Formats: sequence, structure tokens, C-alpha cells
Amino acid sequence: MTSPDSVLARAWAVIADTARRLSGSAPLSGADEESLRASFREACGRFKRLISANNKALEAMSHMEQTLEGATPYDLVYVRTQSTRIASAVYQMIEAMETLAPGRYPALRERFEAIRSLITPHLETTPETTDGPLVLHFSALGSGHAAQVGGKAANLGELRNKANLPVPDGFAVTAHGFWLFMRHNGLDEEVDRQLRLADPDRLDNLYAMCSRIQQLIIKAPLPEELAKAIADAEAELRTRTGYTGNLAVRSSALGEDMPGHAFAGQYRSLLNVPSDHLAEAWREVAASKYGAEAVAYRMRCGLTDRDTAVSVAIMPMLGSVAGGVLYTRDPVDVRNGAIIIHAVQGLPRGVVDGRLPTDRFAVQRAEPFDIVQRHVAFKKERYVIASGEGVTKTETPAEEASQPSLTDSQLQRLAALAARVEVHYGAPQDVEWALLADDTFMLLQSRPLSMPSPEDIARRLDPPTLPEGTVILVQGGETASPGTAAGPVVQVRKQAEALAFPDGGVLVVPHAAPRWAPLLSRASAVIAGTGSSAGHLANVAREFGVPALFGTGWKSDALETGTVVTVDADAGLVLEGRVESLLSAPKPRNVMQGTSVHATLQKVLSHIAPLTLTDPDCPDFRAINCKTLHDITRFCHQKAVEEMFRDGKDARFPKHLARQLYHGRPLQFWVVDLDDAFRSPPAGKLIPLENIASPPMHALWHGMMHIPWGGPPPVHARGFLSVLAESALDPGFEPSSASIYSMKNYFLVSSRFCTLQSRFGYHFCTVETLAGDVDAENFAAFRFKGGAADADRRLMRVKLIAEILEENDFRVQVIRDSLAARMEGLPLEHMLRALQVLGYLVMHTRQLDMVMSSPEAVQHYREKIAKELKEVLSSPHTAP
Repeated sequence: MTSPDSVLARAWAVIADTARRLSGSAPLSGADEESLRASFREACGRFKRLISANNKALEAMSHMEQTLEGATPYDLVYVRTQSTRIASAVYQMIEAMETLAPGRYPALRERFEAIRSLITPHLETTPETTDGPLVLHFSALGSGHAAQVGGKAANLGELRNKANLPVPDGFAVTAHGFWLFMRHNGLDEEVDRQLRLADPDRLDNLYAMCSRIQQLIIKAPLPEELAKAIADAEAELRTRTGYTGNLAVRSSALGEDMPGHAFAGQYRSLLNVPSDHLAEAWREVAASKYGAEAVAYRMRCGLTDRDTAVSVAIMPMLGSVAGGVLYTRDPVDVRNGAIIIHAVQGLPRGVVDGRLPTDRFAVQRAEPFDIVQRHVAFKKERYVIASGEGVTKTETPAEEASQPSLTDSQLQRLAALAARVEVHYGAPQDVEWALLADDTFMLLQSRPLSMPSPEDIARRLDPPTLPEGTVILVQGGETASPGTAAGPVVQVRKQAEALAFPDGGVLVVPHAAPRWAPLLSRASAVIAGTGSSAGHLANVAREFGVPALFGTGWKSDALETGTVVTVDADAGLVLEGRVESLLSAPKPRNVMQGTSVHATLQKVLSHIAPLTLTDPDCPDFRAINCKTLHDITRFCHQKAVEEMFRDGKDARFPKHLARQLYHGRPLQFWVVDLDDAFRSPPAGKLIPLENIASPPMHALWHGMMHIPWGGPPPVHARGFLSVLAESALDPGFEPSSASIYSMKNYFLVSSRFCTLQSRFGYHFCTVETLAGDVDAENFAAFRFKGGAADADRRLMRVKLIAEILEENDFRVQVIRDSLAARMEGLPLEHMLRALQVLGYLVMHTRQLDMVMSSPEAVQHYREKIAKELKEVLSSPHTAP
């Protein structure tokens, strides 16, 4: 049950209460101290979960958008599972916000439900059938039967009946048969109950749970009507084909062999099964659905148990003399356009399970199907049909071990079949095949080949031919949004520069920050020093169809404002001038264009991916204005960072929790260990700087102390101002010398978190940061207020600080003499650099308001700060 008070509010309430008790000489209990730390840890945990859910949602959105624009096939299962994954992550973010800020954003749930209600009608969930046939013969199957018999059996029927390709006869026990079995034995409810407790990251518990489920399935009897349907179908198969041998019993689960969800090796297939063991074999294959690896795989893919019923394909056992797997395109080097054939002698299992060395052949894709590459392995063993049942591994006769598994003629005939399979599906395929004793081939399986777009890979591996004399300004980075465009470079680092951004400009920014999203409606392309395809800005770039190249490094010299460039995001190139041959290049064909699944993905994405809330400083940045799930993630992320630690900004701290910082001598700074900040427990009231294991605090401290503060700037003031200047002169003075104008400065620290609350006379500032290895969790916030000079001088100082912060990638807001700045979502090294900047400003902008008397004075101190900051950032500092 969530408390009506926020976790952080409770934490700071403990601090305030203990401070009041100390003022009355009441002893501080260990429970109070531990309550503070526990509350903080709980708050950080909730914040971390929110950020983790945000990452999952953005990654899934990015993948869906790339899938929509790419050339890789997908199906409705993919659309449904990705949408479910995003909705689940967004819901987790909303729950986390309700614990961080109870009652503050009630419209989030309302908007989430409204958006979800728009998405749901497009996602036709596969029903758990309660009627329909229990078995279907291959002669009745096509790809449209995947919801009844799974992709493997449906594709075999498709190849047999629609493409007229050689496929064994057989039948499939349907998903309806599986659910009939589960309900007949009461296993559906029991499995649901146990799976609700499953954690894919706890394989130890998962193995035990899955073993129990599998044993229940294997021991349960088949319903009479299911047992009869299987026996009748087998008898009919034997009558129709005249086959008298054993059978192959192969999994064909719903969702298996689909794009992005191959389930390779997750389910069982049993070979050479006698008729009287057929029911037992069916149960074993059905039980393999609940193997620990299969369950973990489904959960990570976002697939529900109800969407993945097990169908079973049953066919005659083929005694092949050779077999293997072929790819209708090379998944490693798509440039060569070859069909790749892996082959072994005996059963295909030697290739499928990867346990035997295999021959590898590359064959041209068109007649006469010339063999362009061959590698013949020494194959001392092979799989063959065992006497009785099952298969066995035997030694290959010495004279055959070094011989190719297939002759050139056989390779060419197999390649011709492979080409027909790809033509039928219109996409690269992964095909299992067998060569029979009568020299005929049989296709045993076909599924979409998981690979990037051949055109995209070719362009990245083999950059396009450039006109002679073309100058490459930038090479590398990650394609965040595909395409090619040209225009004049416009470097943007400050908000003021963004206001003047022209139509058609190439936006060049140090970091792919969300705040630049409003410029994309005018930009022809985007280049960012950091960032990835999963970020907010990348999502918006794809929505606007703006080519984007991220992670190039900051190229301020190579990409000067005004320089006309061509951005080839696919090839990772930025070229000088307009390269017309690239700008007119045709885009790769999208094989899914025009299909109903493509239309469904478009409709679903329209409610998921667009980002309309881009400016957190705009009055319209409110929960009620969230129009898409992407808007909700953006809103929750922004508000979570704002809510974090907000209740503690003016808190008082009990002396008992603080240790005075020691670095050569006791300093006027106190440190509160919130979790794991100290390497070892301090022996007394002092905490040596080297005993603090917090990289963010060390970075902040380096910025504060690398260049000693020379005291207040010279002024012709007397009386109060002179006393103020004198009292704050030395940041390391002893507590006994403190005056009414000096106050203690507190660090609250953990290994990844640091907040500094600093007050020197009339100047007050706070720094809050979370800096670790997970980029999306990282943030730094800075607040600055106060001064003893008149309002005009205070305003000039705060504007100077704002300009410096904007130049160092902070988002800044100034209200009168108060300043708030924020940075978020950047790598650890960037965060530590930013903290050095903040540390410097904390120490070296004190009392500058007294000398902000003219533009010349402002310029003098701007140059001085720039010079000293350069020294701070270029000097090494010790960090844990």
C-alpha cells in the first residue's frame, strides 16, 4: 500500500524531527538515522525503476519505428508484443510517479487509459480457441493458419500447397488441442498461477518452477477426443501415403519461427517415434513450452503464455542421406548475393544442433547456380535413425569423411529450390532440408531469416562511390534516423542560438538532447556528438523523416556554422558541399509496404511514437496534454527528475549524521553518508576526502578546489560588505572562527549520488546529481540565488552564470536573480565534466555581483572564468 506521503518527504521529515530533538538535547536514536537512510534508498530505488522502464519503452518505440521504415519482414505478433511491452513500461513509470509525487499528477492514468483504448482495437489478440478442429492435415494448411497450427506447420502447408515445393505429408495437432488438454487437467489455471510469480532473471527459481509444470504435463492423460483425433489422423496418413515406419514429432508453437521470435532451440522435436509412443511424444513436445529457457525467452520478448500455445507437426520420419540448413541470403556479408548452404551427411540434426562440423557452400542466386565458394569439413560422425526409436550418432566411413555432403549437381538443384522459396515469400528465408536416398530433396522448415536490410548493411560495409574530390568531414557514428539530406551547418549550443535556427539548416549539437526537438520541423538533418537511436530526439527525427547521425563526437572545427554539407546517415558520412548523386539515390524497398500488418503498425505507432510535449518550460507541458505514450514517458522522466530530492532543498541536518570533511585540515564542509559513500566507517568526527567513494562528489570537489579562490574581488565598500567579504574569505576556516555570516555546507552522498547545499553569506546554491553507468538515469541540477549587491548587479551576475552553463550543455532558466539549470541522460564522463564546471561556479562566482558594474566588467570576468575553467577541465583529478 502506497503511503499518502512521498518517500522523500518522509526522509526529510526524519531529518527535521531529529534536528528539533537535538536542539532540545534529546539523544538521537539509531532507528532515526537508519530510517533516513532507508527512506532515501527506497526513493532512489523507485527513481531507478522509473528510469529503467523509460529505457525499455524508448528502445521498443525505436525498434518499432525502424521496423516500419526498414526492409525486414514482421508479423502481427511482433506488433502486438512490442505494443504490450511499451504499454507495460509506461504503466510502470506512472506507478513510480505516483510514489514519488502522490496526488500531483492524477491525469497521467486518465491519459494512459485513453491512449491505450485507441491502440487496443488495432491489435487483434489471438483467441484461445474453445472450438475448431483438433487436427489439420498439411493438405489443408497455408500461412493463414499460423494462429491454429503455428508458423512452422503453416509454412510447410504454404510451401506444399501454394508454392508446389517438395514437403513431406503430415498433419498438425492444433492449438485448440493443446488448450483442450490443459483445461481437461486443470493445468491452465495452475500454470497461470505459477507464471505470475516467475522472474526471467531468477533462473534458479525458474528452473524449479518449470520442472514442476513439465512433470504435471507429462503425467496428465490426454482427453479422449484428443487421443482419438491424433490416432485417426495417423491412420489416415498411413493409408494415404502407404508409410509404415516411425514418425517425426516436431514443435510448431504459436509465435515460433516468426520475425524477431524464432525460439530457436527452445522447444523439443522428437525423431523416429513409434506409433504406440505418439501420445507420450506429443506430451513431451507440449511440455517443452515450459522449459525454463523458453519461458524466460517469452517473458523477455513480451509474449504472453496465452499467445503461445503449442501445436505439434507430425510427419513420416525421413531417412535422409544428407541434410542441413540453407540461407537464401548471406546473413553476414549480404553484398555477395549468394545462397549459403550448410550440409552434413545423414540427418540434418548435425547442422541444426551445431554439434558436428559442416560443409559450407556459397551458390549464385540465379541460373545456372554456379558454386562460388566451398568449404568441405572432415566429418567423422553423423546422425542416423536408430533401430527401434530415436536417432544415434555413428562414425562416418573413412572414405566418406572428407567427401562433400552434396555433389555440385545436387547443390544447384537445392539452390534452385531455395530461390523459389524466397520468391514465394518475397523475403530472405532460413530453410531446413533433407536429401533422401532416391536423390530427391524435401523441405522440412522455412522461416524468415533474421538479418538487417541488405541494402543498409551493404552501404555501411561498402561506402557509396563518391565523386572525385569529395571531402569527408565526418565519418562514423550511429544511424539514428535513415536518409540523406543537405544544407548549411548551424551549430546550436544555447537556447538563444536555437531561436535563430533557419529553415533547411543542418542542426549540429554537442548532445542529442530532447530540448532540440522543436527545431526538427525546420532542420534538413541532425548531427549530434553523443546519443543513440533509442533517444527522444532520434524518435522525433524519424517521425519527421529527418536524417540523423548521432555519436559522432563534437566536431565544432570540422562543421563550422555556414558550411554547406551533405549528411548520409545510412553510411555514417558528412560530406562537404551538396553531393547530388547521393541526394537522388533511391531508398531501399520496404517488403512490408502495402500489407495489412504494415498498416496496423502505422496506426498503432500513431498513438505511441509522436512526441508533442517537447518543452518542459512551456505552460502546456502538463499531464493532461499527453497525446501519446511517448508524451507520457517524456513527462514522467522530466517530472521524476524534478521531484527527486525536491523536499530536501532547505532541510536542516542533525549533527550526529554528519562528518566534517578533512583534506589536509578540517574544512567547513560536512558529509552525510546516505548509503555507500564511505570506503570504511570513519573513526571519529572527521571524514578524510580519500575515504569517500563517490565519483560525482570528487568531480564536484575538484571543480571547487583545483583553483584556489582568491577571495572577493576588490570593491570600495565599507562596513557590512567588508565584514561579509572578510568572513567568507577562507573556505577552509575552523568552525571556531565562524561568524554570523558563515554557515556550514553539506554534502549528502552515496556512491552515485551527491547533493551539495552551500551558503556563503547571502549567496545560496545547491547541486544535485545522480551519475553512474546507466546514461538515462544520470542528471545534474543546479540552483543559485542571492547576493548582497543591488538588483541590477545580481541580475548581470546570474546572466553571466547562465551563459557559461548553456555553453556547457545545461538547460537554464533565469527568474530575476534566481537560476535553475539541468542536464540529464548523458554518459558518466560527460556528467563528471559538468560537475567540475558546477563546482568551479559554486566557489568562484561568490560576490561577483559586487563588481558587475558595467559590460566591460562582465566581459573581463567572462574571459577569466573561461580561462580558469579550461584549466580545471584539462587537469586530472583523483576519483574512486
